[in-house]
Amino acid sequence: MKVRYHIVPKRRKQTALMIEIKDKTVKIKNVLSQPDAFKELQNKLEEWYQIKQIPVRQLASDDADTLFYGYATAPIHDHTPEEYYMDDPGEIEIPEDALDQKYWDEIFHASEHESPDEFNHQEEDMPPGFDEYDFPFALREDAPISMYDEPVECNYVPAKTTPVDAQAGGGFQYSGKRRRSFKRDVTDPGMILGPAIHGEPVSISSVNEEVNGVVFEGIFVSLEMIETKTGKGLIKGDIVDATNSIRFAKFTDTAEEGEELLKTMNGLKAVRVQGDVHYDDKFERDYTLVLRSIQQLESGAKRTENREDSRVELHLHTKMSDRDALVNVKELLQTVKAWGHPAVAITDHGVIQAFPEAQEVAGKLGVKVIYGVEGYLIEDEENDTRAHIILLAKNRVGLRNLYKMISISHLQYYKRRPRLPRAVIEDHREGIIIGSACEAGELIRAIIKGESQERLLEIASFYDYLEIQPLENNQFLMYDRKTGEKIHDEQYLIDINKKVVELGELLNKPVVATCDVHHLNDDEKIYRQIMLTVSGFKDIERTPSLYLRTTDEMLEEFKYLGEEKAYEVVVTNSRMINDSIESLQPVPQRKTYSPKIEGADNALKEMCYKKAKEIYGDPLPDVVAERLDYELTRIIGNGYGVLYYIAHKLVRKSLDDGYLVGSRGSVGSSFVATMADITEVNPLPPHYICPKCKHSEFFTKGEYAGGFDLPRKNCPECGTPLHTNGHDIPFAIFMGFNGDKVPDIDLNFSGDYQPRAHKYTEELFGRDNVFRAGTIGTIAEKTAIGYVKKYAEANDIQARQGFLESLAKGVTGVKNTTGQHPGGIMVCPRDMDVHEFTPVQYPANKKDSGIITTHFDYHSFEGCMTKLDILGHDDPTIIRMLEDITGIDVQTIPFDDPETLSLFSSTKAIGLTPEQLMGDKVASLAVPECGTGFVRRMLEDSKPKCFSDIVRISGFSHGTNVWLDNAQTLIKNGTCQLNEAISTRDDIMNFLMHRGIKPITCFKVMENVRKGKKIDKLNKLGQKETDYEEQMRAGGIPEWFIESCNKISYLFPRAHAVAYVMMAFRIAWFKINYPLAFYAAYFSIRAKAYDMKIMASSLSEQRAEFDRLKALDRKASNKDKDMMSALEVSMEMKQRGFDFLVADLNYSEARRFTIHNGALLPPFLAVDSLGEKVADMIVAERKEKPFTSVKDLQRRCKVSGSIIATMRDLGCFKDLPEDEQMSLFG
Repeated sequence: MKVRYHIVPKRRKQTALMIEIKDKTVKIKNVLSQPDAFKELQNKLEEWYQIKQIPVRQLASDDADTLFYGYATAPIHDHTPEEYYMDDPGEIEIPEDALDQKYWDEIFHASEHESPDEFNHQEEDMPPGFDEYDFPFALREDAPISMYDEPVECNYVPAKTTPVDAQAGGGFQYSGKRRRSFKRDVTDPGMILGPAIHGEPVSISSVNEEVNGVVFEGIFVSLEMIETKTGKGLIKGDIVDATNSIRFAKFTDTAEEGEELLKTMNGLKAVRVQGDVHYDDKFERDYTLVLRSIQQLESGAKRTENREDSRVELHLHTKMSDRDALVNVKELLQTVKAWGHPAVAITDHGVIQAFPEAQEVAGKLGVKVIYGVEGYLIEDEENDTRAHIILLAKNRVGLRNLYKMISISHLQYYKRRPRLPRAVIEDHREGIIIGSACEAGELIRAIIKGESQERLLEIASFYDYLEIQPLENNQFLMYDRKTGEKIHDEQYLIDINKKVVELGELLNKPVVATCDVHHLNDDEKIYRQIMLTVSGFKDIERTPSLYLRTTDEMLEEFKYLGEEKAYEVVVTNSRMINDSIESLQPVPQRKTYSPKIEGADNALKEMCYKKAKEIYGDPLPDVVAERLDYELTRIIGNGYGVLYYIAHKLVRKSLDDGYLVGSRGSVGSSFVATMADITEVNPLPPHYICPKCKHSEFFTKGEYAGGFDLPRKNCPECGTPLHTNGHDIPFAIFMGFNGDKVPDIDLNFSGDYQPRAHKYTEELFGRDNVFRAGTIGTIAEKTAIGYVKKYAEANDIQARQGFLESLAKGVTGVKNTTGQHPGGIMVCPRDMDVHEFTPVQYPANKKDSGIITTHFDYHSFEGCMTKLDILGHDDPTIIRMLEDITGIDVQTIPFDDPETLSLFSSTKAIGLTPEQLMGDKVASLAVPECGTGFVRRMLEDSKPKCFSDIVRISGFSHGTNVWLDNAQTLIKNGTCQLNEAISTRDDIMNFLMHRGIKPITCFKVMENVRKGKKIDKLNKLGQKETDYEEQMRAGGIPEWFIESCNKISYLFPRAHAVAYVMMAFRIAWFKINYPLAFYAAYFSIRAKAYDMKIMASSLSEQRAEFDRLKALDRKASNKDKDMMSALEVSMEMKQRGFDFLVADLNYSEARRFTIHNGALLPPFLAVDSLGEKVADMIVAERKEKPFTSVKDLQRRCKVSGSIIATMRDLGCFKDLPEDEQMSLFG
């Protein structure tokens, strides 16, 4: 075997050994750390291989006399150059077996470690301390030399070297054992990792070549830790400064050490790092940093204020000012508190959506917030030039008037902005303090225009106070807007402010200096520049820095007014206005204001007992009576009876109209909800009940997981077949341990019926009292990165991804639109005005939507205003379609049907083999809850045998960290059975209660685990706040159960899973018994893609298309993925003997698949690019009279030429002539 080698004492203590084997090169830096080791290595090579001369190259510099990881390195330059400067590297021939164990032991002094027998071994055998990234031992025959030619860190240290004292060398001490892989020099302040940093920092953008020992300063972003196959930790991320970013990587010996280092790095705000920059041509295809050292720096000095007479900011914008401001409310109020300011005003552009958060944070911090808005003043609709105006709520009356003005501006006068006519402000002026705003206000505009003194006094007299602002705010006024030429100097801006002060003195109105804050700190201006660029603004380099200034900074700004007048406008007048304003609560602070329905509580109680007695007999069994009484007492006692009654009315109306309603969330945990027809889910313990004589048997000790699992049997009293029910769900899941939590009743109506359900709420409560739940859309991370890229392109900035992501974080979370909850309805009591809770508006300010939403995000006040969740869902729609096609009442389908159950564990029931189904061993494809590939694999692993097993599968699939590396492993290993594994939150409470653990402990453990907080929640110091885990062990709870709990991040409620599976099971029943109806419903409602030409083709053609799409892998679009899902179902249907037709002008429906001549007939909507309007028109026109030709169709239904061509290609026209003339003479 040919071996070339040379030993390189490199610059700055980086001794390296380079070995070339079989035309592949490995460089190992820091193998040895003392010059004496060179001689030892030379001696060994000479002894083993008769090498007479060791070729060595000296690359050291005079600063190579520092310490390396606690091991003294003698100054290399003290030796004579002849000892290190040699000729070219040599070549020797050595037998392959020469590289034996002794070689590694002696060269690296690593006899205590497990070492490789040869270079070409698997990475699992890598010597401890080496990183697979840093030292690729597993050389591949096809690996290019460039993969291995970088000097990389090796953590081996000669065991015979005596560790230096910490005072002398710092770092970790070595005792011949494996060391930690991240080290630090403890003698240098702030060192987090590695040896002390030497050298001056440079900007990241200045480094465009490979360089060793480079120093950067900045912040870490996008940090992540990955555990490698060998159990090591790999930390990746970016270091970002003001110019650019660079990707870095750092390995640690273990994943645990990686987690520890990651935690430390995440807590650093400003750092100095040192490492080697190399070009990574394999992964990043860019320059990357091999990280060696990290030093924590003091982050930028925070501005402070220590005055008893601090000012009050009266003009400030938060992130709720649409794509224009960046102030985080929490950070703002923390700053105000730290500076000792008496209060701060929030005045967003045209909206007040920051109020609820400000109220919450202010309450916690003890800070006063002045609630206001910067509105858009117009004279009237004809004279609609907008001017800014500040409106501050002085008291409760003013707050309500402010809410009314916000509603009026959005509902009646919105035109690109929510405008306010002067007359509207005058009508609602009570309790409002009005300020003249910024340079966009009418007063300063009039001064700039050169209006007369008389006119200026007239304008100023409308306001309660006048505003002036720092000169920087208005610097753009010094330039000509068209040419960009400078036409004024700073004195021009000073004169404007002095004129405002003069007007205030003449009218005896206070003048207040404000900042017009758009970002909290001066260095955050760039984020606003990004947003302004996206909004189309030019000359953003002249964007002023609109940051929150301290009192001293403001006094300095206005010193040209004289010391006394500056103090007056900055401090005296701002505090005077604040003193005139009350402390207010924008959102009512009390329990829910429920709508009132006379007699609702009694009606609820009566209907529940009536239905319970109809099912269970009179007197009621103890289990039933106790549960019903317990729930009703708490529901009615806490004032929630009306909420149940409203839900009952909504569901009852849908059922009467022929649409089943499914429940969501935990409402199925309430037996009152079951008896009130709100949910189908029965939460009682599993039980038998005789429909004739009312004999009952309850299983209360966990003998069965659900009532539908009970074996069929006849009544011992009268011989009638017994009914089964009960899913063993505690009421506490829904309304808390004490039954006092606000019930959140979510209902799944058919998507077809949902609009009618919404309309019915207006009939119940009055149109003026029902509003859609408003939402606020903010800039998401992906969108923010797009904004930053636009900014970079516009300003010719070449930036790496890390830099873009860093800037994007400053923009993320800024409001950019409003919307509505898909089914949330907010109900205001008839005896209250909605403006006691929130203003109202159109969603996204679209008047033509016909929908009015709450102005505040519904989350911020749903605790005090009733919210009804009337959601649309596919399952009830599918059920209705299946009933319409087959005439089967789904209520008659048994939940223990053996054939239907078999779908979830085999393919026999549909007459196909796994081979025909591309390897699928279950037949649940296209069945809700169980049709995805992930859940099908879950079914194959778990092999469910009964209904409750399928419920568990649903729980597994909806939870987080519940199945993978948890229940799946436990079941496969035989540690527990499927019916024991934790799948829903209720499983924890029931498992513990059945084993004698205290009920309150069972509940608390369940709550902690379902929220991902483990069994015992930890405080900020990482200490356990409770001893529930100890109680569980003392109670004999198995260790696997405890470990499983501590892995879980989120758990689904059992009631929700049961409701979903009940719907899914019924639909699955049709798959066996009415297959064409099943497929018609699936393709009509659930399928997201459809290609008529492909679906009507042969099985082999469909399979070829499926394989083509599958081969796209990560390049597959969402449409491609949807088509793959549809093709899977189509191929299954084809192999069961059923075919697709093409759309037929005479028989196809507009929107849904139908059964025609034993096959599925697609609707017109399935024709590519043919929309709903045209589809509906074709059916409507066909009913009027038949189409006589293709041109007749095109003319009457406004069908485009391209769609006509598509339909012709598909064969939709059959014998239909092209036009009437052809029909007449053809």
